[in-house]
This record gives sequence, C-alpha cells and structure tokens, in this order.
Amino acid sequence: MRQFFFTLHKYAGLSLGLLLSLIGLTGSLLVFDHALDERLAPHTVDFNPSPQPASYGEILAAARTAVPDSEPQRLMTPRGEASPYVVRFPTPEGAPGPIEVSVSPTDAEVLAVRGWGKYPMSWIYRLHYTLLAGKNGKTVVGLMGLLLMLFCISGLVIWWPRRSRRGGRWKRAFTVSRRGNRFRLYFDLHKVFGIYFLPLLLVTAFSGVTLVFPQQVETLVGALLPTEPRPALPRSHRSTGTPLDPDTAVAIGRSVFPGGELKRIYLPRDAGDSYGLRFRAAGEPWRNYGASFVRLDQYSGEILMVRNVTAIPAGNQVLRWQFPLHNGDALGLAGRWLVLLAGLTPSLLFATGLYLWWKKRRPARRAPALKPANA
Repeated sequence: MRQFFFTLHKYAGLSLGLLLSLIGLTGSLLVFDHALDERLAPHTVDFNPSPQPASYGEILAAARTAVPDSEPQRLMTPRGEASPYVVRFPTPEGAPGPIEVSVSPTDAEVLAVRGWGKYPMSWIYRLHYTLLAGKNGKTVVGLMGLLLMLFCISGLVIWWPRRSRRGGRWKRAFTVSRRGNRFRLYFDLHKVFGIYFLPLLLVTAFSGVTLVFPQQVETLVGALLPTEPRPALPRSHRSTGTPLDPDTAVAIGRSVFPGGELKRIYLPRDAGDSYGLRFRAAGEPWRNYGASFVRLDQYSGEILMVRNVTAIPAGNQVLRWQFPLHNGDALGLAGRWLVLLAGLTPSLLFATGLYLWWKKRRPARRAPALKPANA
C-alpha cells in the first residue's frame, strides 16, 4: 500500500505539480488583494478625507453619472479608512466581468471606472479561479483542489515513520538534517514542509473545492451535520410605487443587526425585487467578510428575511466558514499570513520533488577504466 501511494504521489506531482503551483502562487497574492490593488492603483484611494462622509444615495448617484447607460447592482463598503466605495454594474457583452466604479467615501467623487477582470489583481483572481478559461477552467481548479487533498493523504502515508531499532524516528520525521549531501537536504525540506503545512493545505484545498462545487459539498456536509436548504430570495409584495432610498434601507437593516458592520448593499434589479443588505454581525469572527444578511421590501421596507450566521444550523455554519477560511480572514492577520505561506508551499514541494526525481534518474558517473600497465 505504501508503494502504491508513493507511485501515485510521485507521478501525479510531476505531471500536475506545476499547475498546482500556479494556483497556489496566485492564491497567495490574493490574500492581500485589496491592499495590493490600492498600491497598484493609488488613484482609487482617497488620501484627503472630508469630515463629512457622503451618503449611500450620493455614492450611487455619482456612480450612475459615471456609467449612465446602466443601473448599479451592488455597493461594497470601504475596506479601510482611505479605501473607496465600489459600485458594480452589469457585465458588458464579451467582457470578463462587471464594471466597477470606485467612489470617494467622503465627497462622492468618482475616482476610477474599471472593468473587473482587466486590472491586475482581478486578472490574477480570474487566473486563480478559472485559469482564464471560464467555467471549464473553474472545474479544473476544483479538481486540482481534490488532487491537493489526495497529495496530502498520500504524502502523510509516505511520511509516516517506520519502526526503527535505533529510535528517534519521530524526531527525524520532523527535522531537517544538517548533515549529508544536497539530496538529503532537499529530501528533508520536502518531507518537513509537507507535514508542517499539511493541515493548512487540507483546509485551503477543501474550502477551494467548496467554492467551486458548492452544491456537491453542501450535500456532503448535509449528510454529516444538520443543514437547512438555501432559501429562495424573497421579492417585494408589489411592483409599483416609489422605492426606498438606500440610506433608509440601511437604517432598517441596522435595526436588525445592531452593532453590525455593513459590507454590501444588493440593489433591486427590477420592480419586484427586494433590497439585500449583508452585515458582519456581532459575533462573526472574520473582519472583511459579512455572512449575515437581511432582505427588505424595496417599497415598504418590510423585513422579508433575516439570516444571522451565528444562529443557523451547524452544517450551514461550516459552509459559511469556507470562504473566510480560504483567504485566511477567519483567523485575522495571522491567518492571512498562514494562508499566504500555504499558497507558496506547493511550489516548494514541486521544486524539491522535481529535484529528487531528476537526481535519482541521472545515471551515476562511471570512473574511467584504468589503462593496462603495458599499454
């Protein structure tokens, strides 16, 4: 059995390790995607904040002026003090993603109009999530996540120390030997980094598979833990009248989640749709993710649905944790750095594994034959 796992581990790693390394490297960059984006596009940052913040209505009005031929669908609140509001509009035909308008949070000045998927960090996101190949690429990425989980299991079987008469086998399994040649060093690096990062690799792989195959993972989790089915989003009771302004809708939402931090506003997409407000409610451990939400009638403001992530069945909570676990947000700044390092690990394992395979395949140099003494 050990030999079977060794063969599987070796040849799967040699054939697919480079692609897995690419997915890991891009994932590491995305751990701090918003911070990197603001460094690459400083014009989207408001470095001179006004003491009087703009209202949500003013933010949306400015975005509509910048994109007059379309209606906004989503408003995302600033991630930091100088970060902008980001208003999303529908995806133009043939474009890789929606139009995004960055708006200053203090004076509602339009800072940038960009197409998602075209500016650097969103391009990296597309590369990480779909390999720039749409739905087919997304499926491949999900399968690579399953492969990474298989690597973790097979690597654990291969790493597991065998019985030794000399003792100290567990200590050797967790340490890099300073003695020996380069082959031994690379072997120990491959072994030790693999086992130390195995839990993180399993978590990021499973959470990534969840994001790609949500229905299949939901079925699996539902078989193990109590889970409620996803509710259908409610629509407003009528389809005529004067819609609520976004500031009023937010005020009603805050009454449902007092002390909660607003993360997104989903605007009604037609006359019968409802408002959607997503909050990071009190008790949610992550910082940049809001898993609780409320839906409102867009005309009367009646509360149509409430989902507090801290009060849902265990299976649903497991599913809600997957995205903030995948980018490390669930564990704060330390979690993000750990996920960043985990994303670099497949490259290290592929490089050391490739070296070990290549070194073993190289024919040993033969010493030149000695000439006869009477030659």
